[in-house]
Amino acid sequence: MFFKETSTLIDPDEFLLNNVNSYHYEVMDEGQHIWMGFYMSDGKIGHLNMFINDGRIKVRYEEFDNENL
Repeated sequence: MFFKETSTLIDPDEFLLNNVNSYHYEVMDEGQHIWMGFYMSDGKIGHLNMFINDGRIKVRYEEFDNENL
């Protein structure tokens, strides 16, 4: 398991988020792209994108402070 240590992750197999207060899930493009927003207790916001690129599943997680949005 990968415990998140940086604010951006590209194609991790697994990672763990702590202290998630709520999340928001959207299908951006049916069968092609899913987006999730995570709202942490420390005020940070995480964005997780899962999408198909050249027939492969790609994953990108980015985390922001409220000031850096």
